Amino acid sequence: MSGGWSDTPPVTYEHGGSVLNVAILIEGKRPIGARVRRLQEPMLKLCLVSAKTMQPDLVIECKQLSDLEDYSVPTAKGALLKAAFCCLKIVDISSSVSLEEQLSRNYQGGFELQTWSDLPAGSGLGTSSILAGVVMAALLSAAGRSYDNESLVHLVLVVEQMLTTGGGWQDQVGGLYGGFKVARSAPELPLKVVTEKLSLSEEVLDKFNRHFVVIYTGRTRLARNILQEVVRSWYGQLDLIVHTTDKLVEYSETCAKALCQGDMEKVGMIMHNYWEAKKIMAHGCEPSVVARLISNLRPYIYGEGMAGAGGGGFMYVMMKEPDTGKEIVNRVIRQTEEAAGFEVYNASVDQTGVIIQVVDSSSEPSGCPT
Repeated sequence: MSGGWSDTPPVTYEHGGSVLNVAILIEGKRPIGARVRRLQEPMLKLCLVSAKTMQPDLVIECKQLSDLEDYSVPTAKGALLKAAFCCLKIVDISSSVSLEEQLSRNYQGGFELQTWSDLPAGSGLGTSSILAGVVMAALLSAAGRSYDNESLVHLVLVVEQMLTTGGGWQDQVGGLYGGFKVARSAPELPLKVVTEKLSLSEEVLDKFNRHFVVIYTGRTRLARNILQEVVRSWYGQLDLIVHTTDKLVEYSETCAKALCQGDMEKVGMIMHNYWEAKKIMAHGCEPSVVARLISNLRPYIYGEGMAGAGGGGFMYVMMKEPDTGKEIVNRVIRQTEEAAGFEVYNASVDQTGVIIQVVDSSSEPSGCPT
């Protein structure tokens, strides 16, 4: 909602960050999940599952340490899952002890890890970071180890560095904690992210749901490329970039206050200002067709933005009139050049966040997303 990029290293280390975000359901569902099962055989079975059929699209069997060596190659199949096992030290990839012996000695068997996402690639909704958090939660539960959401947030930062994808801390905060929250970090090392959940009335939550609309642009983007531009700009320490980063933090705090007051007009105005600031941080993050759609929507909206790094994926708007979003946005999409592939999704606040379910080992997992 506001403050993004202030959570991204090295900005967050040197400047400090504040991000306001919200967990949402897409079409009434949590679209990201994982499940883990303990195996008798000392191996790792990694399954990339179709969210529609809940059947594996790809199965990767790791029976020796060399099968995990490509965990730092983001494009490698199952890289995130492999990195999670290494990050949590369930497997020590640098050990002279074989994978089979490590698993047999420490866990009396192996693990089957299944993951799925019902969101399109490059959505901007923090899919990879939230999935990493969900995977960590599931693996830690299956390994009999304790954790909390705060530790998961920091673990995701570590695993994304292992993957060499980089990224900040706000995506995982947004999905692991339910509802609206402001997360903050001071300009210091070691990094510590402190999350404050906002207590909003049911009336305000309902008001937000009735005014807020998300739109998939049909364009995918690689956040890593945009991230690299932001990091280069920050290292240049240009006055404009430093001032804009100050504003990012300010928008997070003022938008949170506006939300608590139920002032959707002010929330929308800050969303707009935040999006303008993001465009200063990363030139070219607003595709021309998105700019045209926003211009055509201007009479009907208080504010707008693109999720994540921008450049594609989902965008979102705050409508002036409640309960009119889908109809108006679809009409304007039809009137906007090159916007034929855009699609409006139903979105609503998810007050719960991550859910962990433990099922009897003799029964088949239910497939409910965590």
